[in-house]
Amino acid sequence: MAGLKGEVGFPCAVLAGGGEGLVGKVRDKLPILALNREAWLSGIAPGWALGRALVRCPELRVIVRDLEAEAKLREELFILAESVSADVEMTAEDAVVMDLAGVKDLDAVTRRLKSELHLEVCWAMAETPDLAHLAVRFADTQERVVSSADVGGLPLGVLGALGGGGRTLELLGMWGLETLGDFMKLPRQGVAERLGPEAGRWHDVLHGKVCRLLRLHRLPESFAQEIDFEESLGELDRVVFELKRMLHVLAGRLAARHLAAGELELRLCMERGGEVMRRLRFPEPQTGVEGMLAPLQTMMEAVKLESAVVRLALDVETTFAMAGQREWFGKNLPQPERWAETIAKLEAMLGPGRVGVPVREDTFRADAFEVRQVGEKEGRPGELFLPADGAVPLRRFRPSREVAVAHDVGGGFPVPLAILTGLYKGEILKRRGPFLSSGAWWDAAVAWQRLEWDVELRDGVGRLAFEKPEKWILEGWYG
Repeated sequence: MAGLKGEVGFPCAVLAGGGEGLVGKVRDKLPILALNREAWLSGIAPGWALGRALVRCPELRVIVRDLEAEAKLREELFILAESVSADVEMTAEDAVVMDLAGVKDLDAVTRRLKSELHLEVCWAMAETPDLAHLAVRFADTQERVVSSADVGGLPLGVLGALGGGGRTLELLGMWGLETLGDFMKLPRQGVAERLGPEAGRWHDVLHGKVCRLLRLHRLPESFAQEIDFEESLGELDRVVFELKRMLHVLAGRLAARHLAAGELELRLCMERGGEVMRRLRFPEPQTGVEGMLAPLQTMMEAVKLESAVVRLALDVETTFAMAGQREWFGKNLPQPERWAETIAKLEAMLGPGRVGVPVREDTFRADAFEVRQVGEKEGRPGELFLPADGAVPLRRFRPSREVAVAHDVGGGFPVPLAILTGLYKGEILKRRGPFLSSGAWWDAAVAWQRLEWDVELRDGVGRLAFEKPEKWILEGWYG
């Protein structure tokens, strides 16, 4: 494995958003993308916000990204690795893993790694890809063959390089663990039971029990197309006609490579300057012109041209084509392109980024959710809650209805006695609760606390909630 060093002697970090031209709170909220050795040893980790990292390490220096130089260097590093081994994985923006099982002269390989590039290249060898990925990040484990026992002295934050682990790493730090060796001494079963399967996988990786296959990297093939018009186009119908010709070319290229279009990017360059950019994500991969043209044409109808179009550019993110029938007893979309057309119409009416699927957040707070884009498969899946057999469903009010409640104080919290206003009011005959929930207690600005009761009135049973300082809410009614 090879990786590129940052500035030596000072803790340095690269921000994910670059950070150039940004000041104050906006810049402090940007996450850290990469660190050098000195920054790792200070206790910070990738993914931390810059403001949080500066509290831990005030002397941290921020390096502004040069995206063009990074892309060129990344390509050069991959080409060098591919000349050594056919099996290469890009594990990070500045690191690759190679399979050297069939290489006989390892000394010759290390000499090439040092001489081919005009930069200082760090390398480390291990029996598993993940151990090599961790070992190459620190001078103590570089330039040699590394075993599980050798990585014990690395700081605990390096586990973030294996993916995920934000909350898990915080808990391990609260336990007083500082190095990978401290973590490796913990019993594997106890770690998995208390912190989940992710921590158990880390434990297996550090002990060399996981030797996965490399996720082979290949330089992406560009399917981008551009047309410069000799005479500017002022009508969208002519733009759509040219776009259809480009889609025919794209469909032919995709079919020759057994690929499909997962997302399209369209750019219109204007005669008076500026450009219009739109992205369209398909719910299912598309290979035919009709499946791609219909939602694009619908999206174009909502575009207002301030001037004539002089250039049309089309690019695509490819994926593997899918068979039409995937389930025998499930219900599939018979025409997925019509679904994409519907989504395009909604985005045209509401604006880009305002159409999605509501997904519950990982919190006990009532009605906390996030909107995920249609077709997005990453992250935590949504949950659908159905009542148990014989249970009565709760019909929630949208929005919740604030009511006046006569109450008493007992045990340190209010006890509802009667609902005085609203559609459902009267004396509370029976109650069950309170059910206490709270969250974000570590931040006074967003901390919340909530008490809930199931209450029975003469008209039926409902759910009543209390929020500080003095707010009663009728959440819904059962039945």
